[in-house]
Amino acid sequence: MKRRKFIKNTVLTAASSIATPYILPAGRLFAPTGTRIANHVVFVLFAGGIRNQESVDQQYIANQGMNTEGNLMNNMLEGAAPTSNILYDQWAPIVDQPLSKQGTLYKEVLYKNGPTGHYNGHTVSMTGAYTETGLNLNINPASPTIFEYYRKHSDPAQSAINAWWLSEGLGPYPSLNYSRHPAYGPAYGANYLRPLSIFNEAGFSQLGNAVNYQTDDVQRILKVKKILDNNFLQSANDLPGIKNSDENREMIKSFILQKMADAANGTMEVASPNNDYGLLTSDLVNISVAWHVLDNFAPELTVINTTNLDVCHDNFSLYLNFLHKADYGIGWLWNKIQSHPVLANDTIMICIPEHGRNLETNNLTDGNGFGAYDHTGDANSRKVFSLIVGPPDKVKQDQQFTTMNPQPECIDIAPTIAHILGFHDLIPGGMLNGRVLEEAFL
Repeated sequence: MKRRKFIKNTVLTAASSIATPYILPAGRLFAPTGTRIANHVVFVLFAGGIRNQESVDQQYIANQGMNTEGNLMNNMLEGAAPTSNILYDQWAPIVDQPLSKQGTLYKEVLYKNGPTGHYNGHTVSMTGAYTETGLNLNINPASPTIFEYYRKHSDPAQSAINAWWLSEGLGPYPSLNYSRHPAYGPAYGANYLRPLSIFNEAGFSQLGNAVNYQTDDVQRILKVKKILDNNFLQSANDLPGIKNSDENREMIKSFILQKMADAANGTMEVASPNNDYGLLTSDLVNISVAWHVLDNFAPELTVINTTNLDVCHDNFSLYLNFLHKADYGIGWLWNKIQSHPVLANDTIMICIPEHGRNLETNNLTDGNGFGAYDHTGDANSRKVFSLIVGPPDKVKQDQQFTTMNPQPECIDIAPTIAHILGFHDLIPGGMLNGRVLEEAFL
């Protein structure tokens, strides 16, 4: 029997007796605390480095010496698509009206301090603190993440099942589910999942044999566990870390095995036109699996990212294509949320790039002769946008800001999420220096 077929059959057999986790009708796994605007937040780090020129300014390729403008992001933004010099696969919008009309759009948000790197940018938005120097990519951040603030101040169940971090790209990103801060740390971290490395043949092999770790780190983790078990009185399982109850761990295991089976037989619903797996980018895989986490667990705090747009370093044309497709994924995700009995009318989604890109091109060109852009910290790479979308009784609709005083900053996202979920006033003073974007809410 061929290996691929064997793996598929193994996964299907393992998952056949597993039921999808049950979510309480109320949609909450524990009692609410504080005064909330909504009970669910989905935070999308629309990442990989996005220039305002090609996104909210809708300049398309006008900056490349071509007299063609237009809106690439027809799910998130209002505006006509380019009508000539089409360099991308045009997918029809999936939302009834652009998301900017279903919430508040900030066209100019400032990334004020620190290096404009991807890990730095993620860290700034997820901690609400600027990083003044380059980060050590092998360690967790110094400042608490939004997951830790949420779980310490708004999660009486003290279970990570209600907070999820799903990233495209491994590297340093798993380190963002908790910090090194002595008052917070791993006990308040989120469940982490990298869909692309789990929902593939290697993932089938590892998880099909009941290895309960991230597939990329299995051998390293097992070696560390053995060392700990041999040299300390307690087992590695008893050490401080992200906590899920035994029941919740089984729910998560069941969910992963079931979705592996669905992916293997092509029945998992995904964020592409006509559910076509062949059209998926890795960003769309991440968005697709994020939806299934939301559908199964209805977590109160979910953070996801995109990274394909980083191709802009050497391929501007492909960057435009990925920007258009990531926009489709965001529209698809919002539509799915509106179809959910718990999440609909009780979810606020926030989208922001982790940073922008330079104003001037580097010395690389793509196959169409278009210059590429880096993100080395010029003023243009410090300018991004943000979109806050939600029900009309919670978020102000069709509201747009270009310039404001004070100008919104990337560090404002974490306190705004804390405000939505009702625990901003419980965070010790001086921890979050950004402001709540109160003007976006009723």
